[in-house]
Amino acid sequence: MSNLTSLQRKLLYLGGIVLLLIPITWLGLPAEPARGGKQGSAGGLLAQKREQFEYGEHDLGNVDPASSTMNLLLLGFRGFATSVLWTEAIDQQRNKDWAGLRATTESIILLQPHFLKVWHFQGWNLAYNVSAEWDGVTDRYYWVKEGIKFFKKGRDRNARYAELYWYVGDTTGKKIGRSDEAVQFRKYFRHDPDVARYNDGPDPEVNRESLDNYQVAGISFQQANDTIVKYDNEQHIMAPYLFRAYPQRANFDHAMALQREGEFGEVVRNIWADGFRDWTTKYGMMDLDCEVLNKKIHLEVSRDELAAMDKRDIAANKDPFHRETTWIGKYQDQANYPYWRARSRLESEKEMSEAHRLLYEGEEALHRADPVNAIDLYLQGMTKFDKLLQDNDYKQMKTEDETIEEALLAVMGWQRSLELIDEEIPEQFPLKDMWERNAARQKNIRLEFDRRRRSAK
Repeated sequence: MSNLTSLQRKLLYLGGIVLLLIPITWLGLPAEPARGGKQGSAGGLLAQKREQFEYGEHDLGNVDPASSTMNLLLLGFRGFATSVLWTEAIDQQRNKDWAGLRATTESIILLQPHFLKVWHFQGWNLAYNVSAEWDGVTDRYYWVKEGIKFFKKGRDRNARYAELYWYVGDTTGKKIGRSDEAVQFRKYFRHDPDVARYNDGPDPEVNRESLDNYQVAGISFQQANDTIVKYDNEQHIMAPYLFRAYPQRANFDHAMALQREGEFGEVVRNIWADGFRDWTTKYGMMDLDCEVLNKKIHLEVSRDELAAMDKRDIAANKDPFHRETTWIGKYQDQANYPYWRARSRLESEKEMSEAHRLLYEGEEALHRADPVNAIDLYLQGMTKFDKLLQDNDYKQMKTEDETIEEALLAVMGWQRSLELIDEEIPEQFPLKDMWERNAARQKNIRLEFDRRRRSAK
């Protein structure tokens, strides 16, 4: 080689490049679809493998030509450009340059369309951090919507990521339904504040069917579960047996939101009844992987089945850690399975719905400074509530936080009403056992009681 002239070496290098281009071109030959009666081509080896294992970008979701073009033009500088854009986005948020932040975010996703953390970080950022920077509730809602839309765009670009379907559902349910502005947000979700643009209806990009926010969340959670089944591609947010429960949990959240808003009729009872059915027959009977046992288990198990499992495992000399009942119990406890099973069944009872209504109306009467009517309503509601909790099927609810809080708030409201008309608190009253058993919690719940009183004025 050292004896070759400069021109000869250049010609040799050029020949080597040409020779290498032949196998590279053959391996990377793109597939050609059949057109106009002409037979198509499967393409080179790489194209065939992409098709076989679904590695092509079109298999991941919708393809953005602008994204592909930008990445091609940047060659090896994509990482550097992305880092600069991330820094710029942080500065723009700090300086409240919202228009600039939107443009920079769009550039970032063009460069990293299949990087899950981009979608997670920026979607959360828009819905939670950016929205909190605004004083007006309508402005906050606008940025919450932007976060949801961003997650949906990521979901469409990455159809295999169950996480992105879940983020859409979680933001739609939790941020709309549980934030400090939940009363307004839930209303805006079906009647967007931009009346001129949406004609007193919802923004179709986040609520095309004009549903409750928890119904829309439940649809997204179910799509997340379906994605896992379709692509056999597990998510990485939480334990699978917790993740798979979210479609049914959205049902419960929907019913509880309606109750907080003063609805206690047949519609709400039916939501609870549907929730109980789906919890026990869909989620409860779902096969869940248990790595310790190297088998699948499900959570809806009768006492007789549990006894049979224990008998079988004891006969096989299995220690407690490797018994099936041990892991069913662990999964049930972590998913709060017995609680939601009992509660959804209890809440579907007409008497329970009536008890909630009476306690709600008692609180409203107290806020209206009508203590005489409040005493009667509270007492009726407390009596029905107490009677239901004595039932063997529902006794376990007495130790649950939400049941305790509702019971103590009711007793506090009733006692306050008696004080307003200078009547003595009787020795015996409904829910007395829960009142005395939870004396240590009364101080904290009293703060919630006082907060509600202040907010009602």
